[in-house]
Amino acid sequence: MSNQTVTIFTSIGGIAQSLRDADPNLPIKVVEDDALNGDGVTFHFDPSLLRQETRLALKQAKILISEPAVVAQLLEHDASALSSLCWCQSIYAGVDPIFNSSLTFPLSWKLTRFAGCLGPPIAEWCLGRIIAHERNFMKSAEDQKSLSWAGSKDAILGYRYLSSLTLAVLGCGDIGRCIAKLAKAFGMKTVGYGKTSREPDEVQEGIDVYTTNLDQALWEADYIVSVLPSTPETRGLLNGDALRPGSKPNGRKCPVFINAGRGDIITEDSLLNALDNQWISASILDVFEVEPLPKESKLWHRSDVIISPHVSGWSGFSPKDVPKVFLKNYERFLEGSELKYLVDWNKGY
Repeated sequence: MSNQTVTIFTSIGGIAQSLRDADPNLPIKVVEDDALNGDGVTFHFDPSLLRQETRLALKQAKILISEPAVVAQLLEHDASALSSLCWCQSIYAGVDPIFNSSLTFPLSWKLTRFAGCLGPPIAEWCLGRIIAHERNFMKSAEDQKSLSWAGSKDAILGYRYLSSLTLAVLGCGDIGRCIAKLAKAFGMKTVGYGKTSREPDEVQEGIDVYTTNLDQALWEADYIVSVLPSTPETRGLLNGDALRPGSKPNGRKCPVFINAGRGDIITEDSLLNALDNQWISASILDVFEVEPLPKESKLWHRSDVIISPHVSGWSGFSPKDVPKVFLKNYERFLEGSELKYLVDWNKGY
């Protein structure tokens, strides 16, 4: 098959240039329209405002690079908007906006996740947050603002060595394994949780103990990191009293809950209830049920909650990672070979 044109329609700048730098011969068509604007982390898209030439370009696209939410909104507005599409490369690891839409599955084209590059930055974010929490860096910042030398000495010196702590990683894909490996570098014990049973020789480097028993993972944890995808099986997994096993009333460690996966694993009410009942001691959140997080959310006002705007795996350098994922799959597509990181329409991920 001869080279196929790659259509790029996204709120994220720099992707086309990164691909051109990596392969100057790659045929690229960049579609820009005022109906889609933002920076990838936060964007606004109104498909009803698309110009006619944009609609035509998207209808002709056979290979598309875009955000899952953009694709979902586009097809909900006009089911024929991508009538020529054969393959869509998501620029996010999660593709749940497509599955959470009103579209009928399976769709006629192939969808691949942005995978294999997000593990290191998300792992760095998670371990950075753990260290900052243990060392109480926020107290030092408050002392500096108030010109107070060692005013929070007791809080700052009350930390534990990471080598004495256990990290439970919910989700043992490439991102979860990166987190576990980095935690092991600090001497932490790691417990991996997944929905699928694995033989001992299948458990990846960095995971000390692997279990399909969620209660066991929570029971052992000082910190819990969720990087589970959004699927029918994981949505609401931690709702209700699911976080109770690690609680202080249960005589356990009352772990810190970190969510860098998907916000729909737990409702805000369930999270607040877990904090109020000391099932968890704090929550560090990068993802939420609703994004951006509404200003009326009670989470904003909790001293035991830390909020960041879905940036654990994203930076200004992220567009430079796109060629690493896309170009090998582009060759596979031209050869008619199976694509890596292919989404299963039946499984939802």
